[in-house]
Amino acid sequence: MPLADLSALRFKRGAPARQGPAFWRGHFRSDAQGSTFLNTRALGKGHVWVNGHHLGRYWRVGPQQSLFLPASWLHKGDNEIIILDLDEAAEAPCVQGLRDPIFSKPG
Repeated sequence: MPLADLSALRFKRGAPARQGPAFWRGHFRSDAQGSTFLNTRALGKGHVWVNGHHLGRYWRVGPQQSLFLPASWLHKGDNEIIILDLDEAAEAPCVQGLRDPIFSKPG
């Protein structure tokens, strides 16, 4: 099954830069209709939504460092991802699609 392409993902902050939790919204195009795992190693702590579906929670201290994104939640063409970051990230979050899940100690 083809992997969803998240390489062109770009985020915009939901509000002016300030300290505290922040929502980030990004868009990506997907021509492949396959499931993927969302790499969350570069994120701190928070929640992820894709096309209005709550994908799950992430936290860098746990052994699970990825979230499963089922193909049925992806649209052919434009897709939206929203991240609620609770760790006061100074920069836009970075995520990518993977073939396999990540279960490891955070780096």
